Amino acid sequence: MEGLNAKLSKAQQLLLRTDGSVTTLLEVLTGKPIVVTTLLQQVVKADTERAVELDIAEGDNINYRVVVLKNEDDDRPLIYAESYTPIGRLQKDFRHDLMKADISIGPILAQRKIESRREIRSVEETLNEELSDLFGVPHNIPMLSRTYDIISHGMVLIRITETFPSTNFSKIAMVGHL
Repeated sequence: MEGLNAKLSKAQQLLLRTDGSVTTLLEVLTGKPIVVTTLLQQVVKADTERAVELDIAEGDNINYRVVVLKNEDDDRPLIYAESYTPIGRLQKDFRHDLMKADISIGPILAQRKIESRREIRSVEETLNEELSDLFGVPHNIPMLSRTYDIISHGMVLIRITETFPSTNFSKIAMVGHL
């Protein structure tokens, strides 16, 4: 992350390093409400890799969800996110809200009064043609992403990877003094 930091705007660094709600940060950075559009949501069985990452048994049910975060009045995606949630760890109401789709995870946690923390696992810069097409940027534009866990009661509740083009949020001015 050290070498990558030198190339990033303060807004990009905030989005990649925050231990709070990205939805809230996006609303502050863009000055507009953020909406969630669900591209895919399905229950899948944990393979060996996911079982290890989430500390669950292989074959356990996981809610796999793919969303984009956008301004409510603009169809362009700001952030693409994939999440893996062990269904057996969710309270019934939380599971219902999460699987209703089109709701950000942060507000669900707050509404359900679930105490949690976020732990960043990785921050990366990669090329991804599929995501370049989704964001409408040339294939040579790197994608910035971070993977983090939302942890509650000492267990991974959700693993999330959020991705955006390196051109997004690169020119947002930050206030020097408040």
